[in-house]
Parts: sequence; C-alpha cells; structure tokens
Amino acid sequence: MKARLNLLVTLLLVLPTVQALACATCMGAKDSATSANMAVAIWVMLGAIMAVLAGISAFGIHLWRHSSVPLEPHEQLIEEDLEKYD
Repeated sequence: MKARLNLLVTLLLVLPTVQALACATCMGAKDSATSANMAVAIWVMLGAIMAVLAGISAFGIHLWRHSSVPLEPHEQLIEEDLEKYD
C-alpha cells in the first residue's frame, strides 16, 4: 500500500510538468494588457493597505497624545483608590 502511494505521488509530481504552462503575464510579457491592468490593481491594493495602516497609526498617536491629559474632576471620582478599604 505504501509503495503504491509513493508511486502515485511520484507520478503526480513528474507527469504534469510538461503541461505546466504559464499565461503571457506570468511568463513576463510586458506589453500585455493584462499585465498593465495587474500593475494598476497592485497599486490600488498598496494604496488601500497604506490607508488602513495610516488609520491605525493615527489612532495610536491619538491614544498616545490623550494618555497624558489629566482627568476631568468628575472622572477622578471614578478612579478612586480602593486599596485603603482592604
């Protein structure tokens, strides 16, 4: 059984290599319309990723800047030290 499985895996890996052909874009045709459209799509995706990262960074900076602001008087009552009741 193990020998048949090894033979099957070997055949599946060796035989289809002749049929493994790539499209014009994958083969490197730079004048193809598909490659131009793919380049635009890559730039759009990079822009979307950068926008998300900029939003996360802006939120982090917002939290960092507001962490050093003193508490309002009504919020200081909420932050009572409960250690003295132990």
